[in-house]
Amino acid sequence: MSKKFQLLFSFIMVLSCICVLVYCINFIREPNERMSNKEVSKIVPENKYIENTDVYDEFLKNFNCQGEKYYYSFIELVGYDYPILLLSNGVYKFKNQGEVTIGTDIYYPINNEITRFGNIGSDGTAYPISADKSGIFTSGGHNVAKYSLDLKSGKLKLIYKYIMLFDKIGEEVRAITIGIIGDEYKFVSEKELNKANAEYGNANIIYFNRLC
Repeated sequence: MSKKFQLLFSFIMVLSCICVLVYCINFIREPNERMSNKEVSKIVPENKYIENTDVYDEFLKNFNCQGEKYYYSFIELVGYDYPILLLSNGVYKFKNQGEVTIGTDIYYPINNEITRFGNIGSDGTAYPISADKSGIFTSGGHNVAKYSLDLKSGKLKLIYKYIMLFDKIGEEVRAITIGIIGDEYKFVSEKELNKANAEYGNANIIYFNRLC
């Protein structure tokens, strides 16, 4: 009888340990999930919080979609009086969080006229166009670029672009990184590319809303 009691007691203890372990795992996991949700809310900019978008109302109302599906988004950069408008007819769902794009036209008002500054594009759906307060980013497997707007010329301004190229000499393959900073082309270290990629990774993914 004593032996049966010991076996029963041991079984209960093991079961209790398993329950405690499961509880601890769930307890640790829940804060991580909450952090993940906070991170999602951080990287999904809500257009409703951006002011002065009404400057684009007439333009968007009269925009000719030519039978295609167009999507829009607004971003804010430091040093500009108005938000910047992005228009794209090629969006896709990114990680079930919203519509993003790898190619977009960029607009901004100059002398009360909505002006198209140009088009930017990333290489592949793994690299949606993103932005922070200092610029707009595109990326790819071995390149990353950052843009702002030149209000005097009415065109996009390239802040930097880093490209990694591969050169094969015999059996040896070498990686060469080229940096384009403003109008200057130069060879740079891979660290510069990694730094730019990190800046892109920390930027906000731009999510789009349906226009037409």
